[in-house]
Amino acid sequence: CTGGIRCEKASVMLRKRGVEDVSQLSGGIHRYLETFGNDGYYKGLNFVFDQRVAMKPDPVKPQNEIVGRCVQCSAKFNE
Repeated sequence: CTGGIRCEKASVMLRKRGVEDVSQLSGGIHRYLETFGNDGYYKGLNFVFDQRVAMKPDPVKPQNEIVGRCVQCSAKFNE
């Protein structure tokens, strides 16, 4: 979870539904990406709910990995 209020609510809901392994990063994905950038374990883009739309692990380095695929043609897709 990214660490925001939506994650707080989602983690409670998941636990109530029986999911036992629910974890959150201290400071969330945003803080993790700021700290580790492309040197961390996170792959792909972190989609956010503001004008940025998505955050790369390191916005200066273009080597973020595209992990999504189009459901129709299976081409790599991250938008």
